[in-house]
Amino acid sequence: MGKPVPKVPKDVQEAFYRVVHDRDVADLAALMGMAPGVLYNKANRNDNDNNHNKPTLADCIILTNLTGDKRIVQAFAHSVGGVFHELPDLSHLSTDALLMQILKIEQQGGNFYRVIQSSLEKDNLISKGEFTGIEREAHEFVAAILEGLARMREMSGADR
Repeated sequence: MGKPVPKVPKDVQEAFYRVVHDRDVADLAALMGMAPGVLYNKANRNDNDNNHNKPTLADCIILTNLTGDKRIVQAFAHSVGGVFHELPDLSHLSTDALLMQILKIEQQGGNFYRVIQSSLEKDNLISKGEFTGIEREAHEFVAAILEGLARMREMSGADR
């Protein structure tokens, strides 16, 4: 069995703390080009006027890229009312694969609507468990749309 997925903190500072402290701080600090004490202070969640070492946006980006841990960006997205979805590398897709991606979008949309319908058919209410399933299907639906859009952007040369 794989490692359990860590819970995503809703607070960006808490996410920074968790990402730092889930690893060897001294090794991580060395990779970031700072002393371990500075990284400990940046990750410190206490409101201390004497602590002038606060994580910068650059620190968050470097930490995320070094660790591959997306909790900071997920917490940031949540704090502004959004969600984070990592786009896959679609550079290897052919035009045929793009058409299959468009069909996948429709399939995911159908799954999303079916879960809603199934939840409401029972009692015209949506339980907490049913909402979890609806939310999961919604994320998969949106992910399929974003994947297709990324491929179309690549094909159009809009990134050039």
